[in-house]
Amino acid sequence: MEQPGWRLRKPEAGDIDAMLELNYAIYPEEWHVDRSYVEKVMSLNPEVYNVLETPEGIQGIFSLFPLPQPSYERMLQGTLEEDELTAHLLDYRNPGPVWLYLISLIVDIRSPQRRAYARSLIRAIPDELRRLGAAGIDVQEIGAIAVTGDGDRSLQRIGFAAAGTVPFYGRDYPVYRARPEDLYRAIGGPE
Repeated sequence: MEQPGWRLRKPEAGDIDAMLELNYAIYPEEWHVDRSYVEKVMSLNPEVYNVLETPEGIQGIFSLFPLPQPSYERMLQGTLEEDELTAHLLDYRNPGPVWLYLISLIVDIRSPQRRAYARSLIRAIPDELRRLGAAGIDVQEIGAIAVTGDGDRSLQRIGFAAAGTVPFYGRDYPVYRARPEDLYRAIGGPE
């Protein structure tokens, strides 16, 4: 982590309000989720959310939703909506192949330390992929939809390749795909 007192961890129920506050501050309203959605995701797979905690509180989040390939492809093609993902979310009790949808990569952009928060979160993604691999989770691909300009630029910098656009809520959003090794190369660390 960048600073003493910072740690990346899996969230608890008491963190949901802070997570939603960040979500609402960053993403357009049509991409917002509510508390019951986050609670349901955490009950189905408590390992999908990762929060950056500092002495100031939750300052960042990245979330990787494990999906079967058909659901993953539907999400990236715009025929499955994010609010439907809970019906397709895999748990990690049965190791095997998964396709990860990077549903969020958020930092508190109001903070003067936002760049350091982003660096910490981004550097943690390969560690999370390695952790999953060590548990027998075979990550086939990671996909994302960039809903902000910052997200678009960040995905390109960390090893994702543009893969077209997808229509949601009356506009087209860029779609990105990467293999784990692409992220290892771009972000750093052993493959």
